[in-house]
Amino acid sequence: MRPLSALALGLGALSLLAQAPAEPRKAEKPRFEFGIPDKPFTSEVARLIREIGERPQVVTNLEALSDDIGPRLTGSERLLKAEAWAMDKFKAYGALNVHTEAYDFGPSWTRGHDWGRLVNLNGMDLHLAAMAWSPATKGPVKGELVVLQAQTVEELKALLPTLEGKIVLMGALPKPDPKVDRRTYYSELMGLMKDLKAAVLLRGSGRPDDLLNMTGSPVPRWGRATTPTAFLSGEQADMLTRLVKRGQHPVVEIQIAGEMGKEPVQAHNVVAEIKGSEWPDQVVIVGGHLDSWDLGTGATDNGTGAMAAMEVLRAIQALGLKPRRTLRVVLFSGEEEGLLGSNAYAKAHAAEAANLQAVLIDDMGTGRILGWPDMGQEIWRAPLAQAMAPANNLGCREIGAFTQPGDTDHWPFFQLGVPAFAAIQDPVDYMKITHHSQADTFTHVIPADLIQGAQAMAATAWEFLNMPERVPHIAPAEKKD
Repeated sequence: MRPLSALALGLGALSLLAQAPAEPRKAEKPRFEFGIPDKPFTSEVARLIREIGERPQVVTNLEALSDDIGPRLTGSERLLKAEAWAMDKFKAYGALNVHTEAYDFGPSWTRGHDWGRLVNLNGMDLHLAAMAWSPATKGPVKGELVVLQAQTVEELKALLPTLEGKIVLMGALPKPDPKVDRRTYYSELMGLMKDLKAAVLLRGSGRPDDLLNMTGSPVPRWGRATTPTAFLSGEQADMLTRLVKRGQHPVVEIQIAGEMGKEPVQAHNVVAEIKGSEWPDQVVIVGGHLDSWDLGTGATDNGTGAMAAMEVLRAIQALGLKPRRTLRVVLFSGEEEGLLGSNAYAKAHAAEAANLQAVLIDDMGTGRILGWPDMGQEIWRAPLAQAMAPANNLGCREIGAFTQPGDTDHWPFFQLGVPAFAAIQDPVDYMKITHHSQADTFTHVIPADLIQGAQAMAATAWEFLNMPERVPHIAPAEKKD
């Protein structure tokens, strides 16, 4: 038995050793000295970036604009309230020359109670909303629904007279001819659709998850509806199309409300400045549009951009910085109805275009600013790279080799030959979810991305404000009526 006892003794000793606390290891001295952490940069642009990052007001301002004031349709009392609120903010931040500039807008429009139902078959209520500035129906309209589908322009022309007095769901229309400019093609298509004499026109939203869409204008050339028109949820548009395709003859009842103003109204752009210390007549404009559609609260289209522009001015004033050129913040209205505010501003200030150093617009939702497009102008790439450099570490480093089309407020300035840029942004859920839908609310705002966007805009604007060189202009575009 001794060998067994010796084995047991040995195992016990091992157990005791395992339970004994290990001696602490001594820290090894690094073989190389890598230096000490950087002290905070003290340049003016670095301080500007840090001010917005550490003491931002852009998020709380956007929350107030979205939740307290809410939808801001151009021509409405709520947009007037938002303009007064913005002016008070600018004045509190110490801005100079705070004012509004009026322009002729057209009649206002107020949404009414729109509704619809499928009378036969499954009897569902229809989820729809009137297209803005659409004429209203005279009470409920009832009838069999037909789907308008055409593969060619000639086929569309032949079909339109057969739809008079009917309830029409717009289906697939002719695709653009690759040999024809897309804008020209769609303009001609819209012109044809004005000949439609239907009782009601329904348009699928093209959005998922029962989301609606919105467009419209008081100006005929920007798509003013001549037929009572409403947007229908994408899922229900698909259902009705399937029913018609299977020969089920859906009968619907629709009422489109809404009230057009009896007299034309004026709309306004809000303007605020910090005067330049050396070249006050030279100007850098930063901006976004304060107006929105009325299904949501306009948080991402374009509360984010408008509040980022406001934050640029706030941060410069908070630090007491003195830009060499004048900073001008412009919060446009009428953007959603056809760039009406920025067109009016550019026209009114056309004589000053030569003194515009650059125009920076933020209008693509809550996503981070990734850079700016060169607008197809090689001569603008180097100034853009120089202006963006301080924001490179923020992720703003892309210079897009393309012309951002005329879908936002940089465009009227670009047509004057001014270096005008609309930010390239992380799309997040903007085009798929929030753009022109009832989901455009503060819930979809990403605060960190909004702050980064304000920092990137501020840094880029600061460099344009202070670089010794003038950015070259190009020849103005030929105006087309």
